[in-house]
Amino acid sequence: MIAVAGCNQAVVTKTPDKIQPLVNEPLIDGLLSNDASMAVTLGRSRSLSIWDVATSQLLHQWSDNDFDETNYLVALSGNKQYLATAGKQKISIFNLETGKLDIRWPAQGFNPDASISSLFLSQTGSTILVGMNDGSITVIQRSSMTMSLFKQHSAAVNHLELSNFEQQVLSTGLDGDVHIWAAYSGELISSFSRPQRITSVSFDQANRRLFIADALDNNVIIDTQTSQAISQLDYLERYRYFRQALFINYGKNLITATSKQSIIYWDTSSGKELSHWDITAYNAGTTVFSMVLKPNGKLLTLSSDGALETWSL
Repeated sequence: MIAVAGCNQAVVTKTPDKIQPLVNEPLIDGLLSNDASMAVTLGRSRSLSIWDVATSQLLHQWSDNDFDETNYLVALSGNKQYLATAGKQKISIFNLETGKLDIRWPAQGFNPDASISSLFLSQTGSTILVGMNDGSITVIQRSSMTMSLFKQHSAAVNHLELSNFEQQVLSTGLDGDVHIWAAYSGELISSFSRPQRITSVSFDQANRRLFIADALDNNVIIDTQTSQAISQLDYLERYRYFRQALFINYGKNLITATSKQSIIYWDTSSGKELSHWDITAYNAGTTVFSMVLKPNGKLLTLSSDGALETWSL
């Protein structure tokens, strides 16, 4: 459906192909598996749930009483075998084949009072990345039971992921810095910065293009091989920043989710918007927590209201 707005601008109003409300409460955190087959929700009641996306069937569930402290973050291994949860001080790893707790341990930073601010699990769950609010990052190798602590940021770490065959770490922080560094040594490979705290970051499928944006919408798409800017998104709306970003079509297009309900579809070469629409909002503060591309080419989103929506692009 296309509605005509002022200045002859065409605004696309999409209706989701499918809506699947999973829970009846707002989420503290939530995510989707890379293949769009599984959803994880952490509700405000601290109920932690694993869902089958195709059927909306509940696969596993834990209550707040199953943990030593209140959880705030969740992470899922790429193969969907392991789930990680984090409170302010402790991390728990669950085996999703059995639904049982695998291991639980306290995290630490360089500052003894530091608390956990970000979490990531590798493809197999064998590598765990833990970011702290003092800017430190712990790399844990479960196979060798080794733990390395690096000080990569001057403020809280708010995003972590592995890239380049899991040999490199991409980290971002409230200091406005984006670092790519060697997972085993901590050696800095490349670094980029924005004026304000980083709110969104995304690699394309080849780890060649990198999108970064900060809280004042200072955004850029960078060629990581040359460290040169490729383009910048033409986005003029004030007081809204990008919360999520996802490259598709081998980096030719980018999908972003704003701090509100909007999703925007972009051409990365020109930085021009191709279309935009809003997710279904059940509360005033509804936003997108996670989004992935389904095998059929459709977009799957998980909102802070705990609702799944499928969109044709």
